[in-house]
Amino acid sequence: MGAVEHLKTLCCLGLPPESAMIAVTPLLHEIVPHGWTRIALLKPDATISRGYSENPVASTIFRERMWRFMDDQSSPMSLWMSCFHSIGIGWTLQLQGRGWLERRWYREIEAPLDSCWVLDAMVGDSGKACAIVSLTRPFSAHRFTVEEVQKLNRLRPWLAHALRGDTSDYAHQRHNHGLMGPAGAPLLSGQMILKPDDEIIFQTSGIELLLRILAGTPANYTRQVPESERLPAPILKLLRCIHGAAKGTSHTPPRMQMATAHGIVTLEAKWLMPTEASLEDVAKDPKSCLIAVTIELREHAIAHAARVLRDSGATPTQMKVGIALATGKSKPVIAGELGIKPSSVADQTKRLYQTFDVHNSTELATKIWLGARPAGTCQPHAPSRGHRGHHDYAS
Repeated sequence: MGAVEHLKTLCCLGLPPESAMIAVTPLLHEIVPHGWTRIALLKPDATISRGYSENPVASTIFRERMWRFMDDQSSPMSLWMSCFHSIGIGWTLQLQGRGWLERRWYREIEAPLDSCWVLDAMVGDSGKACAIVSLTRPFSAHRFTVEEVQKLNRLRPWLAHALRGDTSDYAHQRHNHGLMGPAGAPLLSGQMILKPDDEIIFQTSGIELLLRILAGTPANYTRQVPESERLPAPILKLLRCIHGAAKGTSHTPPRMQMATAHGIVTLEAKWLMPTEASLEDVAKDPKSCLIAVTIELREHAIAHAARVLRDSGATPTQMKVGIALATGKSKPVIAGELGIKPSSVADQTKRLYQTFDVHNSTELATKIWLGARPAGTCQPHAPSRGHRGHHDYAS
């Protein structure tokens, strides 16, 4: 299945908008080659509610600096409101001519993110912008062309369908999709080193987005927002588990898996013991050791299934049938939901079973969730971070 067809199918699977942002990112790379992708969901007042960026430090850069440019007439932000209301596309291209490399916006925002040339597009639904997509390229790449603007423009109705909507009904979506079930490929990861009293002494670059996802806080970069000094509740709970285990008052492993609108987040805490220390020494005096907390975001299970099915050569209809089978739905239910004949569902099911060399939906689900590829299929598409760095940027 081509990238455009796959993106259209993916946009119609009912993913939470936050997960859809992540799922469409690799496909945008295939359709319009570029270096980094940035996508954000917008509120009716044009502020950002949720965001996703492949560059792990983007959240920090925008939180610290973007608000300073809201009244800067030389920056792209001076065009923000007019393009929000007009659902504009490519409005920053006019700024990327003579003098672009000397602008404060480039020096303070784009350059630290290894981006130079930017293609921005508002994504609209019912005459209102609901999201923004930014594709960026480094200085060494060529600028975006009219043809590439047109390619992105043709995708906007589909992206609007996937990125619109209020996530307040997320519990309903999570129930439908079984989000706490199998998760897909890892997308982002980070680590924090803490003292036993929960004081942070080190954290990896770009962990802010993961902490924001855990805390469920919006990403409103239009005003100055101080960095939170309070750890998200899931991390505090994890630390209580590891302290309780050391004291012998808790038998809960210091590992967690939680569902978020962005996908599955896994957390694990471990003691960092001195070189010659033993487990007994740590148990006697846990305050003498540091604690490492690892956080990892994995793609939504449905997005993972769609990717595996695409790699197998499935058609859009086969993809929808395969996902439904893998989530335990019966053939009559699938026919009703997809609006196709039961005989068509049976035919597509048979083809999927042959492709994956399985005999029933349970075996199909096992292969999809465990990532086993049918013989003779191509290598899976790399997670979105893998698109960074070595593109041939020719159209």
